[in-house]
Amino acid sequence: MQEIVILGGGTAGSTVANRLYRKLPAHEYRITVVDRDNNHHYQPGYLFIPFGLYKPRRVVKPRSHFLPRGVRFLMDTIKRVDPVAKTIELGSQIIPYHYLIIATGCTIRPDQVPGMSDPRVWRKSVYDFYSLGGAVRLHRAMQQFKRGHLVVHISEMPIKCPVAPLEFALLADWFFFMRRRRLDIDITFVTPLDGAFTRPVAKAQLGELLRHRDIELETDFNVEYLDPKRKVLIGYDGREIPFDLLVTTPPTMGQQYIADSGLGNDSNYVSVNKHTLQSTAYPDIFVLGDAGDFPTSKAGAVTHFQAKTFVPNFLNYLRGKPLTESFDGHVTCFIESGFHKALLLDFNYDVQPVTGKFPLPLVGPLSLLKETHFNHLAKIGFYFAYWGLLVRGLPLLLPRNMPRFGKDFARWGLRDDGVTALPPKPRQAVSPSPQVRVPVVKVAPPTPQVAPYPTPSCEPPTPAASNQIPVLHQVNGIPIDVTDEGFMIHPEQWNDEVAKGLAAALHIELDDAAWEVVRFVRREFEEYGVSPTLGRIAKVGGFKVKTVFEMFGTKPAKKLAFLAGAPKPVGCV
Repeated sequence: MQEIVILGGGTAGSTVANRLYRKLPAHEYRITVVDRDNNHHYQPGYLFIPFGLYKPRRVVKPRSHFLPRGVRFLMDTIKRVDPVAKTIELGSQIIPYHYLIIATGCTIRPDQVPGMSDPRVWRKSVYDFYSLGGAVRLHRAMQQFKRGHLVVHISEMPIKCPVAPLEFALLADWFFFMRRRRLDIDITFVTPLDGAFTRPVAKAQLGELLRHRDIELETDFNVEYLDPKRKVLIGYDGREIPFDLLVTTPPTMGQQYIADSGLGNDSNYVSVNKHTLQSTAYPDIFVLGDAGDFPTSKAGAVTHFQAKTFVPNFLNYLRGKPLTESFDGHVTCFIESGFHKALLLDFNYDVQPVTGKFPLPLVGPLSLLKETHFNHLAKIGFYFAYWGLLVRGLPLLLPRNMPRFGKDFARWGLRDDGVTALPPKPRQAVSPSPQVRVPVVKVAPPTPQVAPYPTPSCEPPTPAASNQIPVLHQVNGIPIDVTDEGFMIHPEQWNDEVAKGLAAALHIELDDAAWEVVRFVRREFEEYGVSPTLGRIAKVGGFKVKTVFEMFGTKPAKKLAFLAGAPKPVGCV
């Protein structure tokens, strides 16, 4: 009897347990699901609890309702995995496995921001909605909040469901408007990104939506600590954001057992092949959902699309065949914006979200990157699809990989592949207008006067460090191949001269201290194949985060990857 163990019984774990149970003979394989909780939580519903749209009982159901009777369920804590001995240490026993599927998701860690978990403010004036307890307490706070400054804040990326904080800000605007409190409440959306979203088109569209709803957008804010006495967020760049009510998304990390087992990175995410879903270190381990370091959104819909890739790949692995199915990072997520409307985003690893129709071209019936009532109805309907189909491993009528038809790529200057930019249109010659004789009027020059303020210097200003990654195809006379975001495609083209040229493009001076950080990032990339996160630069490299910000400005991890000829860090996607 071959033992298949699934760690985690959430969206990913329940989905693949059901799908594998229907595909594998029970007399040859035993499927075991391990989870510390006997209840299954509909986590997208947490967002609606603070606004009174959902009751807590709507988002919690017994796990036994969604696992087949032939699947063994162990309610226990996971302490450690030994990938060499192929054993799992639980709180009460040690179990063996032949094949392991990690689907334990991720969790918020307010303790990672100094002052955030201080008992004087945590869940008193500082709240989260990424846990059931946090959402319930936030509901009481929203009912009692009459006037003041509401700050909706993201600590760092990646997080679970990247658009959820944006949804909260929009729903808060609707919530207070309907209760006639909106004029007395200021709302600010604070993000470490350079806009309301990560991709250009959606960033512009969603930023305009925030402006229209009178929600202030504070970008490139990287929190250093929270002052619980003054109720102020302090950034590494010295900016301060005061609040009366703070709804924050703390740093998000994988589970502790992953770190204790040596399976994860500095944020406890398992390193995984983003296309085959197989661990990069151990071929008999597969990863799904929020537990992996996938460079895509951590969302429930992603799990559904991953499962469609995972099952055939896993069956091929059992038979000794190549893993032929490839996951393209397909994400479909709704943004509930209040007033019975919602937006829909559809994108993948390479293609950014744009406007259009989904899932059928021209027909839809859903509209992409546009507020519609039908999108709102689909968002509400997903609740029933989740319980009735998704976690039971039953098919949803959605393609596994992202469809390109139905999207308005040309409108946004892109070819049909959604990646390559269209060539600029040739400028049409303008026929000269007929000349008109204009009478010349002599005007006396003005009398010189002494300016009441100092005359500006003619010296050119010293350029500040640029926050925008430039797209360069040649540096110091050396040709380089880059992505459409400016990151090098062929790392072997990198050398010190290229790094100096890239630094000059960012207006950064590479002194000895800066070179030390760049070389660390380069070594990490050469050893592990990925760019280190800011947390790893601090923990493993020993560089103080504040010092890194002082040397490289905002978005230091992204800039360092650019300077070191490495790919964009996962957290920046």
